[in-house]
This record gives sequence, C-alpha cells and structure tokens, in this order.
Amino acid sequence: MTTAELIRRIFKKWKRNFFIIILMGILIGVLFFYYAYKSPVIYTARATLFSLSSNNDMPSASSALSAFLGSEPNKNFSDDASVNIVEVAQSRTTSDAVATTLVPAMGNKPIALLVLEDINDHRGLFEDKKQVPRGKDSLIMKGGVVLRDNVTAIINKNNTLILTYSCRDEELLKVIAYTFIDKIKDFYIDLKREKAKRDYEFATSKVDSLKRVMNSKDYVMIAMDKRTLFTNTNQLQYKVPSENLMADKQLIRNQYSLAVGNQQTAAYKLQKETPVVKVLDRPEPPYEVLRKSKILYGIGGAMLGTFLAGLLLITGLLYNYLKGEITKTIFTEEVSSTTTTTASVL
Repeated sequence: MTTAELIRRIFKKWKRNFFIIILMGILIGVLFFYYAYKSPVIYTARATLFSLSSNNDMPSASSALSAFLGSEPNKNFSDDASVNIVEVAQSRTTSDAVATTLVPAMGNKPIALLVLEDINDHRGLFEDKKQVPRGKDSLIMKGGVVLRDNVTAIINKNNTLILTYSCRDEELLKVIAYTFIDKIKDFYIDLKREKAKRDYEFATSKVDSLKRVMNSKDYVMIAMDKRTLFTNTNQLQYKVPSENLMADKQLIRNQYSLAVGNQQTAAYKLQKETPVVKVLDRPEPPYEVLRKSKILYGIGGAMLGTFLAGLLLITGLLYNYLKGEITKTIFTEEVSSTTTTTASVL
C-alpha cells in the first residue's frame, strides 16, 4: 500500500464515521466543561505592611523599615533579634497561632477546622475529601499545614512586606488574612518589648550588684577603722590598705554611675517602646479571582476528543501500512544481499 493510497483510505474512513468523530468530540468537550464547572474558585487577598518604630538609634526611616523587613543583606527582623519577617510569616509558629484562633462569627470554631471544612465544601471533581482529626493537636497541625501552603510573603523593591493568602471562601479569606496580620504584628511588638524589658532587668541587676560591692567595701573600711582606733594610722601598714580600699571604692563608684545611667536609658526605652505595624493595603474585596474557563476547557476538550476519535479510527490502517513498509524493507534487503553473494560466487 502506497502513501497516496493510505491517505485516500484515511479520508474515506473519516468520511464514513464523521458523526462518530463529532459525537466523541462533543462528549469529551462536555466532560471538560463539567470539570471546569466543578473546579473550585480560588480567591487571593493581598496586604502590605511596614513598621513605625520609636527607636532613635536607627539612622533613617528607610533603615528602620529595612531592619524590620529583613530585605537588605545581613539585616534582621529588628536590631535586637535575628529573625527575618518573611520567615516569621511562613513559620509554623505563626500558622499554628492562626490555626488555634477561634472565630465567633463562624460558630466559635478554630480556623484550623474552618479551612478543612472550606476545602471539603468546595472540592474539585477529582479531589479527595480531607479527614478532620478529632484531637485538638492533630487538628491544629493539619490546619497549620494548609495555612502554610496557601500563604506567601515577599519583600518588594520598596522594602515593603507583601502578604498574600489564597482561599476558596471569600468570607473566610478575610478572617484568615487579618488573623495572619495580627499574629505577625503581635510577634514583632512582643519581641521589641521583651528585649527592652530584658535590657532594663539586666541594667537593674548590674546596679544592684555594684551597690552591694560598694557596701561591702564600706563594711571593710569601718572594720579597719575600729581595729586601728588606738594606733597611728599614718603608718604604712595601716595607711596603704586604707588607700587601696578607697581606690577600689572609687573605681566601683565610677562603674556604678555608668550602670545607673544605663539603667535610666533602659527604663526610658522600656517606657517608650511602642512599635507600630501599619497595614497599607488591607485584605479587602475585590480579591484576585482564579477560576478555570468553562468555554476554553469545553473547546479544548472538543478538539482533543475529535483528534483522539480520528486517530483511533485509523489506527488499523496505520498499523497495516507500517507493517507492510517494515516487511518490504527487511525482505528487500535480504533478497539484495542473497543476489550479491551468488553473483560473487559465480
């Protein structure tokens, strides 16, 4: 069978089975249309955040922002902690804190339970139903995994934190987005205040320690004065120890003055440590919507079904053609080789 004959047979096959091909295309197109129809709609909320700090030790507002966001090389979440803001947003600590949060407007259920129910209520055609754990710890762990998989945090070129979260329910999306923002803000504020508190406690303990050392020197000097009541204190054996004690006390007094100054500074920082995290773009509607186009899926399915139906109808013809060509090639080579060998012998 030649190539031209093969083509003629293919077109005849398609012509005789035209309605079968069209029917198969329509069937596959309907299936694809239904798949797109049953696919869940994904809503994405977006928020941008930056911090306002009362610290004066930072050279500029941009450096304060960079220190909070961790966008520059070797820059951290703040001056006092090596935690990057992106890592905080995507950490298990934050997601678990969000997962344990109760939502009074939704039956006082934890967010971990709500996200699992949301997936089950808006499942796609081939998606399996997620099992809801009965134990609280298992529920929080499973819900936290879903939350971490759907949240993203990046730093844009203006050193601003961009936080996004994707969900299948608009109302739940807003709740989760605001909860994430609150948890990140609480972490940052608590971190700054805890560091200021620890600085103050350390400075206070240092002052108290130096105060006790100064008092001990006073007790030693009083005791020496009592022992040398009827002696000549101008003698070196009495004068030198007294001078050494006075020198030690002066040195400790200088350290004490410096420690008191540090304590006052730490106390001032503790009193004025009121960092503020502001939300520039709030996660409010309209959200970014991602849905599968039913029309495009239907047309694509119809084209794919038509192609597959036409291919299946001519599979036998293609098989016979290829088989004949392969057989012809093999036996032609064998006959040619035998003829050449016979001629050589003769």
